[in-house]
Amino acid sequence: MGQEQQVQATGSAAPVRAVMYVRISDDPEGTERGVDRQEADCRAYVAAHGWEVAAVFRENDTSAFKQRTITLPSGERVRRVIRPQFRTMLKHLSDGHAQVMIAYDLDRAVRDPRDLEDLIDAKVLGGFTVRSVTGSLRLDTDSDVAMARVLVAMANKSSADTARRVARAAKQQAVEGAWHGGRVPFGYRAENGVLIVDPVTGPLVIEAYQRVLAGDSLYRIRKDWNERGILTTHECAWSDRTLKLMLRNPSNKGTREYRPVMPDGSRAKTSKMQVQAAWPALVDEDTWQQVSDVLDARKKARNFHQPGTGAAKRMYPFSGLIRCSKCGTAMIHRGVVYQCIQPTRGGCHRSIRSTEITKLVEEAVLATFEQITLHPTKRSKSDGDLAARVGLAATLDADRERLARLDDDYYDGLIDKAMWVRQRARIAERIEAIRREYAATTPEHAGPSIDVTTVAAEWEGRTPMWQYQAACLILQAVLVHALPEGMNGATPARRRNETVEAFHERRAAYRAEILSHRVEFIWRA
Repeated sequence: MGQEQQVQATGSAAPVRAVMYVRISDDPEGTERGVDRQEADCRAYVAAHGWEVAAVFRENDTSAFKQRTITLPSGERVRRVIRPQFRTMLKHLSDGHAQVMIAYDLDRAVRDPRDLEDLIDAKVLGGFTVRSVTGSLRLDTDSDVAMARVLVAMANKSSADTARRVARAAKQQAVEGAWHGGRVPFGYRAENGVLIVDPVTGPLVIEAYQRVLAGDSLYRIRKDWNERGILTTHECAWSDRTLKLMLRNPSNKGTREYRPVMPDGSRAKTSKMQVQAAWPALVDEDTWQQVSDVLDARKKARNFHQPGTGAAKRMYPFSGLIRCSKCGTAMIHRGVVYQCIQPTRGGCHRSIRSTEITKLVEEAVLATFEQITLHPTKRSKSDGDLAARVGLAATLDADRERLARLDDDYYDGLIDKAMWVRQRARIAERIEAIRREYAATTPEHAGPSIDVTTVAAEWEGRTPMWQYQAACLILQAVLVHALPEGMNGATPARRRNETVEAFHERRAAYRAEILSHRVEFIWRA
């Protein structure tokens, strides 16, 4: 009895369960019309045979030919066609949940020889039947398997030829400066295959460049745009990342960029060709480059700042010195207060008014400098500490570079999310440990040479960074304690018949008493 007859015989006792696999390679609009048509034809085929549909596995806009580099759980890097629903279907059939697999055509099911062999192995082990609406996919006999292998090899070669022609056409388009198609860049619109400046979004792009050069942060720009209801080309709210990608897009300066597909299937990270585009520029070359330099400088200041280096602009002279006495965390300047923000559940949220503690610390620091002798003792630097700091700095740079490469591999699809999260956590933890070790080996008097005998006289006209470095010479930390029991942190109310001057004097004395209980200075020996 043949396999087709076995399937029909099984149907006399119980309905035969069939699974359908439908796939289409390209659906840029996301309408899924192609897979809908395939599913309709497959359902008609199932109904004609009197079978029952057990499950439908759909993969829209998914290639059965393009391979990506992935890392297996064993750590081995391999090239594979990524089709999650196809793999789920094979497991579904291998577990015995259905007796028949239906696809519209052979090339809708497989175009990669490795996928075909996996399907053949699953069929042998699971004992299910493989059919197609067009009749091109049968694996009942050795002849059917051999013919399927030949047809898949031919289909794979056809896809490779098409990919080569498309790549050559894309390169020719780049040489001519023509638009490559796809999603239109923000600020433009497409008419008859040509990009023109959009009268609504075009001025917004120019506005963003001007605001960055004026000193606005990406946070403020995207917050403003989201509040105004401005959406991205994906009809989504703006984020710092999407805003940065928009500003760095060379299309805005009228440049056509060409980044070819590499042999491993990934897109080249750097441009291999840049020519004058056929569409008008939104900003000139100098403006585009200036904004890119500003974004690079901000990233460098954010990622590579080390205490005392001045890589990041300091706004408050005592940030980092003011710490919570309960958890030891450096308190953050937020609005009108310094606040402790523990990154753990149920963390500390102690706060203190910024104007009051800043004035108190400044007066104490200046009073201490006025008492320093004209010949303070200098501490010598240890050669061993210097060598250790150099080694730690090199390790930090290497780990940060590894972190950047890891992020690039994830965004390019070279590794999956689970591995990205796991590896990123390890590298980030190592970076934090090395950063703390580096900070511990930093000499107390790091920074530019400061004459301690003239600090008090120079203080007023100096920058917050200079004031911070000068304070670090004599001050190790300023601890903020909790409000003492029996004391109310609220401002006292004005008494009846009390003059304004008397009220202000009494309020100042009350606040000073609270500060004397809450603030503790830790001076350097």
